[in-house]
Amino acid sequence: MLNCGSQSAAGDLKEMKVSYLLDDTVLFGGVKVVLRQADLLAAKGHDVTIVSRGPRPDWYDLKASFRQVDAFSRETVPPSDVTVATYWTTIDPAVTAAHRAVAHYCQGLEFTYTHNRADHAAIETAYRTAIPALVVSAHLGKVLSERFARPSRVVLQPLEAFWKPGLRRRIVRRPASVPRILVTGPWEGDWKGVRTALEAINQLRASGLTLEVVRISQYPLTDDEACLAEADEYHHHIKPEAVASLVQGCDLLLAPSWEQEGFGLPVLEAFAAGVPVVASDIEAFQEFAVDAAMLAPAQDSEAFASAAREVLSDPALWRHMRRAGLRVADRYAEKRATRSAEASLEWVASGEWKLQN
Repeated sequence: MLNCGSQSAAGDLKEMKVSYLLDDTVLFGGVKVVLRQADLLAAKGHDVTIVSRGPRPDWYDLKASFRQVDAFSRETVPPSDVTVATYWTTIDPAVTAAHRAVAHYCQGLEFTYTHNRADHAAIETAYRTAIPALVVSAHLGKVLSERFARPSRVVLQPLEAFWKPGLRRRIVRRPASVPRILVTGPWEGDWKGVRTALEAINQLRASGLTLEVVRISQYPLTDDEACLAEADEYHHHIKPEAVASLVQGCDLLLAPSWEQEGFGLPVLEAFAAGVPVVASDIEAFQEFAVDAAMLAPAQDSEAFASAAREVLSDPALWRHMRRAGLRVADRYAEKRATRSAEASLEWVASGEWKLQN
């Protein structure tokens, strides 16, 4: 099912036509990953189109082709070797609109989320569709296999070059005397654990630690969050390059996601920026972050405060975690991520996935 395009270099895969279906193009990490993957594939010579019911994103400089549509259909989705659903609501439309192979790009198990309980039955029905999955973590593929008998391949998350710390930041040997603690994610998404992080910060302040809190969210500050803890800086709806600059200026990331987390991109981005991390002890972080982050029980603010205090008070430990994080981030270089995506799409397009189960 692959096109007969020529190979540009030894080991390169044949050129493919790929369409990604996005319900919307709002500023979220999961959307950014899809857009970046599309750009990387397009740069390798593949014919890639983002097809979305939302407008062209104004927060990301997309290089791949873009098509805004009212609905997904065989008329609006370009004929492709692989049509990729990127959210549960696009699985059925992808199957209906596809001219050839179909895949589900799974960044999290939506039927485990808390904000959409009314949709859980419909989500599980969509997940029973017999198509292969491209997953961001192996633990997601395990659930898809055991619960829905669906095969999967892991696709590495692409890390842009702008996440790497500059020379000045690379030679820093200890956290600042007034450490800057970063908390990312929307307050509105309870399983991102923002409440736990802010409660831990309150405990650190109550113990006498002078610190600055940097908050990054998709949404404006809510009254409920403001009443819980005061952030020294609150940023929302900012472009990825600006996020990277802010992260590089921090000394520690608190990432208390619940088990619903599919991957936890802010943790990987903090690693790439040379920022140590205290993260929850959940499957997603056990899979890629355990060698670099200090893990604490999710929803345990006292454990997060204790771990943060330990890291910030021990320069040798801080440096060790920093170096370990940079090593983890190296595994997700964009060249490796692109090869991972290409190989997985070929696995889908060739029909090889049918032999996996």
